[in-house]
Amino acid sequence: MDNEFRVTAQELPGAIESLLFVSGDPISVDKLAELLNVKKAAVEEALKSLMSKYKNNPWGGLEIRKIEESYAMMTRPEQKKFIERLYAPKAQVPLSQASYETLAVIAYNQPCTRAQVETVRGVSSDSIISRLLDRGWIEEAGCLDAPGRPALFATSKQFLTEFGIESVDDLPPMELMSYQTIRDMENSLREAAGGEDKQITIDSIMGGAKPESEETEEEEDNGND
Repeated sequence: MDNEFRVTAQELPGAIESLLFVSGDPISVDKLAELLNVKKAAVEEALKSLMSKYKNNPWGGLEIRKIEESYAMMTRPEQKKFIERLYAPKAQVPLSQASYETLAVIAYNQPCTRAQVETVRGVSSDSIISRLLDRGWIEEAGCLDAPGRPALFATSKQFLTEFGIESVDDLPPMELMSYQTIRDMENSLREAAGGEDKQITIDSIMGGAKPESEETEEEEDNGND
């Protein structure tokens, strides 16, 4: 890093805003401080101010969200209906009950191996784990220090972003969560918002969403996952 590089206090919010905008992906506070050659505390204070500015603008289309220890700039969920007029929505095959069950096992036991997931579920989960990897909701998180060094799986930052939570610590307590509830996290808010898309939040699912009709476990694990 160039030690001669300097950012004034007046420039800092705009500099952070620009970096988050062009990055697209979340950037950590440490990385922002390194790039701008300023103290971490100054970055955190500027981010706090920026987030407040975006939050308090009722007609703005953007927001800055914290994801774990990083920050990202993104469009507000309610802007989806406008963005879809520019970009045709990508058709995505709905996940099955077995897929959400597997996601729940990983979310509450991460990092865990494929064998550990299958021990909990009692059935093979190879194809389902592959589908969750393709969806971007889980990712490999190293290998277990055991014979064969099996891969470990954990939920991804994309999972946090799409489910509207800052970290896995914000997941509801296990005794309040069911596999069906995780599926409802994608679907329940549309009805609550009068048919309009809205950011999924943990608070929203604690009121009890209507369950969907379910496939049988045997059907799902035989190719409908």
